[in-house]
Amino acid sequence: MKFDFIAKAGLGFLISLAIVFAIIQLLWGFSWILCFILILFLYIFRVSSVGYIADSNTIISPIEGVVKKIQSTTYAEIGECVEIQIFNSIFSQGTIIAPLELEVSKTTIKHGLFLCPFMKNTNLLAERILFLVKSKNKLWAMRITFGALNRKTHIYDFGHHLNHAQKIGFMLDGSISLFLPKDSKICVNENDKVHIGALIGYLNP
Repeated sequence: MKFDFIAKAGLGFLISLAIVFAIIQLLWGFSWILCFILILFLYIFRVSSVGYIADSNTIISPIEGVVKKIQSTTYAEIGECVEIQIFNSIFSQGTIIAPLELEVSKTTIKHGLFLCPFMKNTNLLAERILFLVKSKNKLWAMRITFGALNRKTHIYDFGHHLNHAQKIGFMLDGSISLFLPKDSKICVNENDKVHIGALIGYLNP
């Protein structure tokens, strides 16, 4: 049975919680507290579908959250680029998707601490994963930094190719930085709230 409205990362936990809820209800009767807890976690692990994307150059938001940084920068393997950083909180949808159709050239895992994404030096000390990727022969990168509420990284097995909006993983909180080609068109501003799959820019063909 498919549960497309629930993140795969939370499915086992939610099934266990539902079993505990059912047992307690049978033994001691209905509990509003447990019912509230179950609904809360269903909300945290929710998944919404992304609509059809007509333009393959469309850059969509890889996660729900707030745009905290848009800046020109230099990244080792890419050179000059534009960084868009999106912060995700526990009450924002935590599913991570591919912002473009892409081929993964290199994956680098940096083990560290599960830190609050707002802390200084989080990008150096936190548990994070960097994907160096190609879209339409353009090199760019995506850095996923897992926040303090996570206990492990949830990245799905997808091989080297990802379709537009294909699921990559899940986080309870953290941040995602996209290091895009410097000629990309950016359609969001700092402090904008973005939904998963929302338009944030265009790749220059």
